[in-house]
Amino acid sequence: MTGKKSLDMILLGLMTITTLAVIGLFYYTEKVYKRPPINEKLEREAFLKEGDPKALPAFYKLDKMTVSLVPKDTTGIQRMRYVELEIHLVLFKSDDAGVIKTYLSVVQDKIITVASKMGAEELNSLTGKILLEDRLKKEMNKSLGKPIVKSIFFSRYVVQ
Repeated sequence: MTGKKSLDMILLGLMTITTLAVIGLFYYTEKVYKRPPINEKLEREAFLKEGDPKALPAFYKLDKMTVSLVPKDTTGIQRMRYVELEIHLVLFKSDDAGVIKTYLSVVQDKIITVASKMGAEELNSLTGKILLEDRLKKEMNKSLGKPIVKSIFFSRYVVQ
């Protein structure tokens, strides 16, 4: 390797020791060491005790609503269409649930106003559902005066 016998022996010894140490580490981690089983209940309690309560999202469930849609059929055959919604609001702060309770009629009015302006064909598509969520968040936060609604989940979304 280097041409000096004593230096080559030292390097060979160091490489042998390093190789044996790595092999020993692999053997220990695979065969000897056993991870303790995870107790989900204790881990959850520890997380809730130590964790920041603001880190957990706050949810507010709205009652099921049925909204009639404005017919946008241009063929002349006008039939009434409906969308049935069950909405869960994800709030920025858990304290904002009281604001939603106080202004529940305003929130429901915004849902009816925004959803009724969209057509059934538009609401039937995935992009329409995403568009509805975006418009609802924007209108709710605007009418409540500050950003309260972080996201919206639909647990029931049926267009008839």
